[in-house]
Amino acid sequence: MLSLLSAGSNARGQLGNTETDDSHVFRACSFSDGIFPSQTMDVVDVSNGANHTLVLLKMQMAGSGEPTTEVWGCGDGRVGQLGPKLRQQEPITVFHKLGLEDPSNKLFPERYTIKSIGATWETSYLVVERCGGHDVIISFGSNDFGDLGIGRDVGDEMIEKGRGFHIVDFSHISVAGKSIDSAKIVDIEALQTGQRHVIASLKVVWDEREPMQIIIGWGACRYGQLGDMMNLPNQSKDKTKNCAVSTPTYCSRPILLYVSDSPSTFITDCSLGIHHSVFLHVSGRVLVKGSNRKGQIQGLENLQNIRDIKCTWNGTYVLTTDNPHRLLSTGSNSHGQLGRTENSSTLQVEVTHASIKALACGSEHSLIITASEKGDEVWGWGWNEHGNLGLGHTIDQSVPQKLWPCSDGRDDSGACVHGIWGGNGTSWIFCEIQTKL
Repeated sequence: MLSLLSAGSNARGQLGNTETDDSHVFRACSFSDGIFPSQTMDVVDVSNGANHTLVLLKMQMAGSGEPTTEVWGCGDGRVGQLGPKLRQQEPITVFHKLGLEDPSNKLFPERYTIKSIGATWETSYLVVERCGGHDVIISFGSNDFGDLGIGRDVGDEMIEKGRGFHIVDFSHISVAGKSIDSAKIVDIEALQTGQRHVIASLKVVWDEREPMQIIIGWGACRYGQLGDMMNLPNQSKDKTKNCAVSTPTYCSRPILLYVSDSPSTFITDCSLGIHHSVFLHVSGRVLVKGSNRKGQIQGLENLQNIRDIKCTWNGTYVLTTDNPHRLLSTGSNSHGQLGRTENSSTLQVEVTHASIKALACGSEHSLIITASEKGDEVWGWGWNEHGNLGLGHTIDQSVPQKLWPCSDGRDDSGACVHGIWGGNGTSWIFCEIQTKL
């Protein structure tokens, strides 16, 4: 039996477990159609904002049997972060399918596929593959830090919230004199979200040559998480102070961060904290942007043989290709989130398992899937104020603890873990439990 489990912060029902109390143990999420919508094949992704959650499900289409995707959401919808049809004052405590109807067919044409999802603090994103057209990014919700990516003039005091769906505007971006709008193919390969900024990777083809990789970003940028913003025109300044500021607070339209015309120089992944961004190069090296005030990017560019990167709000975690795998961490350790004892002289998280199959980071806590003789296990550590580690209490954990299968007397020996995600004070496990007759 497939099950999506959640634990942690739940003030607006964002755990999807029918309640609004924090959950200190992992509990099964509920959907308006039951445990899972019928024809569910897989949980592709989970993305969690301040108080709302999006889930991307892979479904089997009725009749044809072909796979498709659906987006479901729960939690806080007051500023439109769950779409206009789920905008209400009361918390939404079970997952509902997002209403993506568009009579004009401009945003969601007759034939489209949701490729990926994302969420910042109070804003949501869908990457939409449209048959016969370019991929687009749809945004909805708050625009407090230019999160919608639709542009806003300097001096405009209006903050657009919850007015429906928007297409993120990157028509103004050009490379070598060619605008993205004029390209034959625009394939949005990846979308990554932080607390208040967003980075997307695009594969763009203008002619018969090999595709170019274009990395764009928008949102909060004061700490350099989008690179050097000093000389960029028409970026929003901080209006909360009477004096002029030299660095923009946010960028309300996407800007160009990186361009490559050769696969040998492509960026393969990125991850975002609050004030920093890290990029994984195809060579296995790490590139960094943003603040190092809490050591969150300290020494990363000296590392090699990296196969995965993840960020907490103020930290960075890298998984190496070494045998056995090494998991390294740097940054804030205010809640034990670096995963090692205080007297440790290395960057290594104190994981005793030789094989780490997956890594996920939340706001200030982390999860991993490890392989053991008894099967896959989920371990976690760090901030636990809301019970987000699912251990039955709210005590922070400075070294990894086994989270799943549980050791509370239940027989989960047949459980198979398919995915893990970390959110803002929340944790998520997608698993399959062998039910006994």
